[in-house]
Amino acid sequence: MPASKLKQLRRHLSRFDRVGVAFSGGVDSSFLLRMTLEVLGSHRVLVLHARSCLQSKQEQEDVLTWASQQGYPAAAMQLRLIETNPLTWKDFTANPENRCYLCKKHLYNLFLKTLEEEDISILLDGTNADDLRQGEDGRPGLQAIKELGIHTPLAACGLTKEEIRNHSRALNLHTADRPSSSCLATRIPHGIQITPQRLQKIEDLEQALAQEGLTGCRVRLDANTEDTVFVQLQQSNLGQIHSDSLKKRFVIPLKKKGVHKIYLDVEGR
Repeated sequence: MPASKLKQLRRHLSRFDRVGVAFSGGVDSSFLLRMTLEVLGSHRVLVLHARSCLQSKQEQEDVLTWASQQGYPAAAMQLRLIETNPLTWKDFTANPENRCYLCKKHLYNLFLKTLEEEDISILLDGTNADDLRQGEDGRPGLQAIKELGIHTPLAACGLTKEEIRNHSRALNLHTADRPSSSCLATRIPHGIQITPQRLQKIEDLEQALAQEGLTGCRVRLDANTEDTVFVQLQQSNLGQIHSDSLKKRFVIPLKKKGVHKIYLDVEGR
């Protein structure tokens, strides 16, 4: 990553007094949090994480252990867990095409309310330069970020996903090579109701594949039938799905969970 971008990011962050950081535990928010803690100090950073049924149990655990994995004493990082129940948001559970916008708007309004109670006016988000290039059509959540006046330092400094991963490796962040993640609801086709049963099914199926060593996969539901799924594996795993191991490591675990037909994305993710 060009040193000028890193210097620019440090300068950008140093302008703030106290901030909140929206933290998902993924690549971008981990890098943003690490840099913000480094520049401002933990006493000036409130870390906000929304816990809900939209995350897998592993993702929730990763957030709780992030500080210790980075060498921060538990008491040194101000982590605020915001308990949410997206299944009560009727506009969201209807699963329209702007689902991600609605979710982001709900969550960040909760974050801003929490920050207001702490007399903090700035919320930072890990949107990167590549996200901006996709635009609001590709990433509907960007509209909510814009409307709410959320700060996006990584995008403001032109940092791409690849640059963020490279610098994360230099910082020994364990998230550097983590696959891009999204909430469980993104595996449900638009127009199909988001329910706790469907979210649990997706988590169970992805966990079944992870137990076979196929981590970072995504299992998407079919719009017409509950017993058909579409699976995306990491590209690094695709080469392992050859004829001898396919049935054992891929088909059988899913069929044990009640899936009858499986479509595999041969391009991976």
